Amino acid sequence: MRKSVLMCGGKGRMMLGIALVFPILFLSSCKSGKMISKPAETAMVEELNYLGNVAKNSPEITSFSSKMKLTLSSNGKDISVNGTLRIKKNEVIQLSIVPFLGIEAGRVEFTPTKVLIIDRINKQYVEESIPELIAMAKTDMDFYTLQALFTNALFLPGNKELDTKLLSEFTVRSSADNKTMEIKKQSKDFLYSFSATPNTGQLVESNISTVSAPYQLNWKYNDFQPFGTKSFPARMDISFEGGKKPFAASIDLSKLSDNGEWDYPTTVSSKYKKMDFNELVKVLLGL
Repeated sequence: MRKSVLMCGGKGRMMLGIALVFPILFLSSCKSGKMISKPAETAMVEELNYLGNVAKNSPEITSFSSKMKLTLSSNGKDISVNGTLRIKKNEVIQLSIVPFLGIEAGRVEFTPTKVLIIDRINKQYVEESIPELIAMAKTDMDFYTLQALFTNALFLPGNKELDTKLLSEFTVRSSADNKTMEIKKQSKDFLYSFSATPNTGQLVESNISTVSAPYQLNWKYNDFQPFGTKSFPARMDISFEGGKKPFAASIDLSKLSDNGEWDYPTTVSSKYKKMDFNELVKVLLGL
């Protein structure tokens, strides 16, 4: 019988996985006097039109909520737990872990400025500044990057939205098997890669990898369901490569809604103990 997420080891891996993997804590050229040739100019226009279609395919979200089944896979073991995923565009991303009987065991809440991790079983919590975590992880990712990953959207860290100028910074080419189009943008330390269908421009995978080390986060989208005038991936498969131990997670969503209302930001009870981020990690890991 699968252990409850309330058991120490399972709960530890579950909460740590949510806290670290999702925020990646588990990661026109200058003008010249020369005229651009007609073929090159045409290719650039076609490329921008395609990128525009990929961007337009992103679900239109203002207030999103759904039931969630989260499964973490590590060391050959799977741990599954139910919960909810809620998003207010540009404001908050909230994952609530509800193992059974509707009782919340834990919550992770991201805003543009901070992340809050609540362990309701042991009545403790962590509240950290997003900028400080970004500096600690040595990454240029931010809240809006995480929001894009959860909402099936192209992104460029440091930007809320992608306009034509930003889209022109990406390169596009056909994949080796011609089944998808590869979209890439490299910064100093990271390579952002995306895969989308060639005809419809539906984003099916996002990848973030480090340039100088073998670390990579893969975020795949499947089982697209109608959502407003667009579609939303009801399944997301996430994996992290390059670490000492392989790690993977899947999110299965159901009862998708665009009119959910809930209270936020979360208020932490005065009875809860505030912990240092590293201290909570050690507790959750049983160290």
